[in-house]
Amino acid sequence: MDKALTAYADGHTDGLNGTRDETRAGDPDYRTGLHDGQVAAFERDLLAAVRRVLGKS
Repeated sequence: MDKALTAYADGHTDGLNGTRDETRAGDPDYRTGLHDGQVAAFERDLLAAVRRVLGKS
């Protein structure tokens, strides 16, 4: 269980940073974290863009 959580957390961090560890790309826990991190980064960037458009930086 600890390995799965660590792999997910590492993937999430990589997803937020826009990077990918090709050596771990086959690990489903890493991939799940990676995709969740990418979605979180998209949401972060989208919210920042909406705030800029509305003038609420």
